[in-house]
Amino acid sequence: MSSSTAKYWISHEIELRVSSRNLVYLFFIIALLSILNANSQDKDSVPDLLVSKLEAVSKNKAIESVYLQTSKGIYETGEDLWFKGYVLDSRYLTLSEKSKTLYVQLIEDISKKPVWEERYEIEYGFVDGHIYVHDSLQDGNYTLAAYTPHSFFNDGQPIKSVRQLRIAKNITSYHQTKKDTVPTEESKGEKIDFQLFPEGGHLVSGIQSKVAFKAVNANGSPKTVSGTLFENNISIKTLKTSHAGMGTFTFTPVKGNHYHIELDSLTTKKPYGIPDIKSKGQVLQLVGHTKDNVTFKVSKHTADKETVYLRVQVRGVVYSIARAEVEKERLIKIPLKDMPQGIAEVTLFNKDLEPTAERLVYVNHDQRLNIKTILDKGEYLTKDKVQLKLKVTDQNNQPIVAHLGLSVFDRAYQNLKDGKTIETHYHLSTQLKGKLYNPGYYFNEKNKNRKEALDVLLLAQGWRAYEWAEPNLIQEREKTHPVLNDTVTGKLCAKNKKAQGILTDQYVMAFTADKQSSKMFIDVDSVGSFKVLPEHLQQAKRGYLYLKPLLNDPKAKKDITIEDPSFARINGLIKQKPFGYSQTFNEEFQIKIDLRPFVVANDVNKLDEVVVSGKKQRVFRDKYMGTLDSLAKLDMTTDYVGVQCGVLNCPIHDLDKSKKPIEGKRYYYETGFKWVNERGGPYTISGSGQLVYSYPQLEESELLKKFNLGRIKGYYGKKEFYALVYDALEQVDGFPDYRNTLYWKPDMITNEKGEAEIEFYTSDINTGFIGIVEGVSGNGQLGRQTFEFRVRKREQ
Repeated sequence: MSSSTAKYWISHEIELRVSSRNLVYLFFIIALLSILNANSQDKDSVPDLLVSKLEAVSKNKAIESVYLQTSKGIYETGEDLWFKGYVLDSRYLTLSEKSKTLYVQLIEDISKKPVWEERYEIEYGFVDGHIYVHDSLQDGNYTLAAYTPHSFFNDGQPIKSVRQLRIAKNITSYHQTKKDTVPTEESKGEKIDFQLFPEGGHLVSGIQSKVAFKAVNANGSPKTVSGTLFENNISIKTLKTSHAGMGTFTFTPVKGNHYHIELDSLTTKKPYGIPDIKSKGQVLQLVGHTKDNVTFKVSKHTADKETVYLRVQVRGVVYSIARAEVEKERLIKIPLKDMPQGIAEVTLFNKDLEPTAERLVYVNHDQRLNIKTILDKGEYLTKDKVQLKLKVTDQNNQPIVAHLGLSVFDRAYQNLKDGKTIETHYHLSTQLKGKLYNPGYYFNEKNKNRKEALDVLLLAQGWRAYEWAEPNLIQEREKTHPVLNDTVTGKLCAKNKKAQGILTDQYVMAFTADKQSSKMFIDVDSVGSFKVLPEHLQQAKRGYLYLKPLLNDPKAKKDITIEDPSFARINGLIKQKPFGYSQTFNEEFQIKIDLRPFVVANDVNKLDEVVVSGKKQRVFRDKYMGTLDSLAKLDMTTDYVGVQCGVLNCPIHDLDKSKKPIEGKRYYYETGFKWVNERGGPYTISGSGQLVYSYPQLEESELLKKFNLGRIKGYYGKKEFYALVYDALEQVDGFPDYRNTLYWKPDMITNEKGEAEIEFYTSDINTGFIGIVEGVSGNGQLGRQTFEFRVRKREQ
C-alpha cells in the first residue's frame, strides 16, 4: 500500500481525568488534530514519513508464502501422498500469481537428504500435487518442503514452508512400537531458561508496568512454574504461569531499588534478575481490546507536554497512525474496522520520529472463514455412502466463496506431533521468529481463554520476534538475490566454423515424446542464450521436454547445453538453513485415539516378497530415449548376420548386410577367414565360436549429445484421486476394500451461497475417521474445520 493511498486515523480520546479548566484546550487540540488528519497526504507529512520508512524496508521481505496441506500425517510405504500447495501473498494473504513453479522435496530428517524432488505447476496460486511413497523408504520422520522463486532466498532465515510427516512400513507395528504422547515435564531441579519481557520493551522508574515471563526446560518445552518477586529482598508479588510456561505480573519499578525473582519449582533458590530500569522514558500499555478497537495508554516520567505518534502495521502494511499530545499519560484508541486478522505491531514514536516503545497485539481474531460441516449420519456401515455438506460464512455470517481442500482418513494415520494448520502457519509461525509450542491452541474455539493466552504469547515473545519489525526487515536487505527461477536457461555453442558467424535466425525446437504434442519454437538471442518458460514445462508433465537447435544454415553445427541448477542450489542451502517448525502436539484427537484404538482386519494376509528373475534388459524412463538408443545402435555398428547361414559377419554371405543382429541372441562366428584361390571357392579359418551379441551402449547423456539434443524435466503431472462408488450388491459381496484415505479433494470451491456438497463411500475398515477442511477466500481470509464419524462392520 503506497503512502498516497494509506489510511490514517488520528485518535483524540483523552484520559477522563482531565480537569474542567482544560476542556477549552482539549477542544482546541481536537480541532488541531483534525487539520493534521486532513493534511496527512502531503508528501512531507509525518504520517507519510512513517509509512514510507516502513515501506522502504518491507520490500526486503519475501513476497510469497507457501503452505502445504496433506491428505494425512502418517503414510505407509507404497502409498500415495497427496498434497495441496497454497501460494499466498505474504502481506495480504491473497492468492499470488507471481511464481509459476513450486519446487517440492521430501526429505529424510536424520540425513537431511531428499528422497523425492520434482517441479509442480502453480495454477492461480494453488498446486494439486502427488508423491509416490516408495517402498524402499525406511521408517522415520520426513519433512515435506516447498519453495517458489519469490519465497526462497540465500539467507539465514529458516525454511517455514514445510510439513512434518511420518513414514512407516506398517501402521500396526508403528502404533505398537511407538506411542506419541504429550511431552512430560522433567523432575524438580532441572535446568530452566527463565526470561522476562516488559510490555512496551522496557521499564521506567515510577510507572506501573506489565511484565511477561516465559519458562522452558533444556529441551525447549514449556515449564509450569511459580515464584516470588522481591524488592530489596522483601516479597512484594507472587507470580505463576497461566499457559504453556508463560504468564504476566504487574508492579511499579523504582530506579535504585534491587529486584529479583525466585522460582518455587527449583531445589536451589536461584535469583533471576529483572531488566534494567530507566530513570526516564515512555511506557506503552494495552488497556482495552474490543471487537471494534484497541486502546493504549502512553505514560511518561514527567508532566511536560510532548508530541508522540502511534503507528500500527500488520505484515509490513501501515493501517493506522495516531498523533497525540501527552503530559503525564494519555489514552489512544485505534479502530480495527479496516485491519486484517493477524499480529499487529504498535510502535510509539517521539517528536523526532524515534521509536521509544513497541508492542505486539493480535487483532480481528474472528475475521476468518467459518466452515460448518454437516454429515447426513453420525455413524456409517462399511462401504456405505457418506453425504457431506459444507457451509462457509465470514465473520458477519455472510456466505462467502472459498477455495477449500478436504481430506477424510483413518484416525490411526493422524500424526499427533503435527498440529500445523493453515491459520497457525500464516498467522503465527511465519510471523514470529523461533519455535512456538502448540500454536493450534490459540485458534481452537473450545479453548475459552485462547485470546488471553495469545496476548500473553505475544508479550512473552517480545516485539523483536516479529518478522515484520522494522529492524528485522532492515537486516533482510541481502535477501534480494534470488535462488530459484520459473525459467530454465540454455546455451548454443558453435561446433564448427560454419556456425561461428551465425547470430540471427536461430531457434530451439521444444517437443515431448508424445506424438500428439505440438512442437514449440524458442527464440535464441545473439549470444546463443535462450529460456525455457513455464508454458514449455507445462507441456511435458510427468516426462521430459526435449530441445533441438534449429539454425538457418543446415551445415552449421551447435552444441546445446542446459543450465538447471535449481535443486542443486536448494540442496546446498538446506544444509545451512534450519527448518522452522513449531513444537506442537495435536491435542485435538489425542484422547479419542487413546481411548478407542484403531481396528485392523484379521482376514487380510500380506504376501511375502516375490522376486521375479529374468533377462536383464536396458529400460529407459522415457520411450523417446529408447528410440534414440535403437537408432544409435544401427548407426554405431556395421555388424550383420548372414541371411542364408545365420553366421555373424559371415564373409561368404556379405553381399546382403541388411539383417542386423538381435540384442541378447547367441550367434556363431568365424575368425581368420581366407579364400584359398578366389571368391566362392575353398576357404580356411583360424578359429570359431559362439557369443551372445551385445550392442555398444551409450548413457543417456551420451545419447543426447550424439543427437545434439538437450533435455529437461517438465512439471510433475497431476494424478486423479480414485474415489470408489458401490452399488447394493458390491456393498455385501464385493472385493475387500481397505482404503485408509476415503476422500481427497484439493480443489473444492463453494458457490455464491457459500455451500458445497460431497459424496464418498467408506471402506471395509471399521473404525473412526477424521475429516479436515482448510481453505482461503479471495480476500485473504483463512479457515479450518474438522469432523469425525464412526464406521462399523456391515452385517453379512
